[in-house]
Amino acid sequence: MIDDIDTRVEAVLARLDAQVAAARDARVGLDDGLRELRTISVTSRSPRNECEVTATAEGAITRVRIAPGADLGPGLDTVLTRTIATAQAAAREAAADRAAVLLGETAPLVSELRTSRATER
Repeated sequence: MIDDIDTRVEAVLARLDAQVAAARDARVGLDDGLRELRTISVTSRSPRNECEVTATAEGAITRVRIAPGADLGPGLDTVLTRTIATAQAAAREAAADRAAVLLGETAPLVSELRTSRATER
């Protein structure tokens, strides 16, 4: 009878060890995924290719390029502002899509990224 109890206790401990190992692996995967989310960026071009902007999902502008020969007169500021907004929204969308894979579509982070996109429209 004691051997039977020992066997059952060992089985429970083995299951617990397996669960702890699985949780650790999941945590590492989540940490890697969150690092990936922080590095997502998207580049957008203006409709007539006057400028190109790269932005992160957090909204940071990491690169702006004005095309050689672009008209630098009135209206360029509007085109640049719209292109920045487009790049930022696209980066948030890419981050939301990736976060949905990692965390599920109903995760608060995914909802926040998608809500900020919807309120800009």
